[in-house]
Amino acid sequence: METNKNVQEKINNFLAENKINVTGGIIKSEKQLSSVLNDLAMSDLQKGKIEKALYFTEKAAEFDEKNYYSYFIKGLIYRQINKVKEAVEAFETYCNNSDDSLAHIYLGLSYAELNDIDNGLDHLRKGEKNLSNEEKEQHKSLICAVYECLGNIYLNKENIVEFTERDKYSINYKSAVKYYKMSLKINRRNSDLINRLAACYYHLGDINKTLYCYEQAAKIAPDNDMYLEAIKEMKEEGAKSEPAGF
Repeated sequence: METNKNVQEKINNFLAENKINVTGGIIKSEKQLSSVLNDLAMSDLQKGKIEKALYFTEKAAEFDEKNYYSYFIKGLIYRQINKVKEAVEAFETYCNNSDDSLAHIYLGLSYAELNDIDNGLDHLRKGEKNLSNEEKEQHKSLICAVYECLGNIYLNKENIVEFTERDKYSINYKSAVKYYKMSLKINRRNSDLINRLAACYYHLGDINKTLYCYEQAAKIAPDNDMYLEAIKEMKEEGAKSEPAGF
C-alpha cells in the first residue's frame, strides 16, 4: 500500500512530467488528480488536441478507476475522429455506471451510425425523455440532431422507392413525420430534411402538405431543380399547398 508521501510524490512527478500547472491549491490525492485530468481532457478536446485529450482520459481512469466520466469524454473524442465503435464502448462503460441523459443520447447517435437501430432508438429515447426543458434549450443543436436521427431511423424502416396502399397507414412514416417536424421547429433551414418530410407525406397520401414541403425546401435551396420539378408535379396532380406544422 502506498504511503501518503509516495502518493504525493507520484502526483507531483506526473504533474511535472506533463508540465501541468495547478492553480488554486495542491492536489493531494489521485482522485483529485483524476478529476483535474477530466477537465484538461475536455479542454484539449475543445481545442482540437485529440491525442493529448485521449491521453488524459486514459490517465484519469488509471488514477481513479471509478472516474467513469473520463469514459464519457473518451466517447466524445472517438466520435470526433469517427471511431464510432470505440465511442460506443466508452459510452457504454459510462452509461453502465451513471445515469446521464446526454451520454445516452451520444450513445444512441453512435449506435444509429452503426445501423444498430434497436439500440439507437433505445438510448435516444431514454436520453431525450429524461432531459429537462432547460437542458434541451442548452443543447438545442444536439436535440435538433436527435430528432432528425429518430426521423431517419423510422423512415429507413420503409422502402421509400416503393409505393403501396398500406403506406398511408404506416406507423413508421407517421413517426418520421413527428420527429422531422420537431427537428424543423428548432432549425427549419434544412432543405434535405424537408425533402425527406415531403417523401413521408407523399407516402401517407397527403399531397397538399407534400407540396408545401417542396415549396419550403425550394425557398432554402432555390437552385435545386429537383424541388422545382417536384412542385410542378404536385400541382399537376391537383395539390394545393397546406402548411405542415413546422
